[in-house]
Amino acid sequence: MEPSVSEHYLPALTKPIIEQDLLSSVHTVEMGANQLVKQVLAGQLDLAISGNLDQTLDERLAVTPLRPFKFRILANPDHPLAKSDHPTFAEALKSPFVLLNATYLNKLVFRQLAEQLSIEPQVLFESDSSTLIKGLVKENLALGFISDITTPAEGEDDDLVEIPFDDVQVPSVHINLIRRAHQFPIGLVKQVIDIIEKTFADDNAKQENKQ
Repeated sequence: MEPSVSEHYLPALTKPIIEQDLLSSVHTVEMGANQLVKQVLAGQLDLAISGNLDQTLDERLAVTPLRPFKFRILANPDHPLAKSDHPTFAEALKSPFVLLNATYLNKLVFRQLAEQLSIEPQVLFESDSSTLIKGLVKENLALGFISDITTPAEGEDDDLVEIPFDDVQVPSVHINLIRRAHQFPIGLVKQVIDIIEKTFADDNAKQENKQ
């Protein structure tokens, strides 16, 4: 699993794995998306749960989309962008940003959006700590660029503002379940796939009900 995905979903996935007495048969590792894909292709991993830009996936892989990523700008309520009637990404790029580098996707998508506008972004700091990123945003030192996978839980960081934008074309990004295309899932692998797909389906339904 990719670390940012693992942080959000591993507890929910682990419960049915324990209930079905599969824990001793399932070995979980964390690594970046590119490395996960390489290890699945090499047969070192049976399955990967990873965020990917759709165009980066290999045709030798069987890919099941589990949920889309949505991206937001994170701001202190006193930041001028938070008070704008129609905030744009171009306007946001006038300010410095702090980026979460725990998943390469945040950084990659951020750079692609800046390139669309032909603007060189001001990156104040990169960190694998979402707590540090939010702390810098709280101090109004910079804006944050986050996905909804790393969005604060309900009731947490209520003093920060998530700002949508629509002046740039966000690339298609999904959390995917990835396996080798020629490997037909049976037995234990099929049981784990069923658990993963049900866990994500339940979470997607929960998120839709909140909206």
